[in-house]
Amino acid sequence: MADIVSLEFWVWLVVIGGTLAVGMISMSRAYLRPPSKTLLFPRPQPQSSLPLSQAARLSFEQGCEAFKQQQFRRTIDRFAQVIAAEPNCAEAFHNRGLMQANLGNDNYAIADLLQASDLYDRQGTKAGLEQVKAQLQQMATRSQDK
Repeated sequence: MADIVSLEFWVWLVVIGGTLAVGMISMSRAYLRPPSKTLLFPRPQPQSSLPLSQAARLSFEQGCEAFKQQQFRRTIDRFAQVIAAEPNCAEAFHNRGLMQANLGNDNYAIADLLQASDLYDRQGTKAGLEQVKAQLQQMATRSQDK
């Protein structure tokens, strides 16, 4: 009788442990990688239209490089640093929004892209406005395809 209970316990432990392991691996992959292998937005906005402080410019350049290398969390962190230092930098919001969209965080992406479009509008940057509009449309199309 004790052998049967012991065997059932070990079978139960292996099944539960395996299920937890698969779940943790899946969550880790989802956190560290975008939802698909093809990025919706493969390139960042490479330059700021506003003059940036030296620290903000360095963070902006590091963010663009991280974006190109598909270092998702680092990209978001670097552009957040730029935004903290230079809250009127439309391209920082734009790039952070593009990376959020690549990660599938559409609510955050939309918020950043709308903030970028507002800043582009205030700065009179029609090209930036048109680009954000087209990218929001791409996101909407992707959402409909799901």
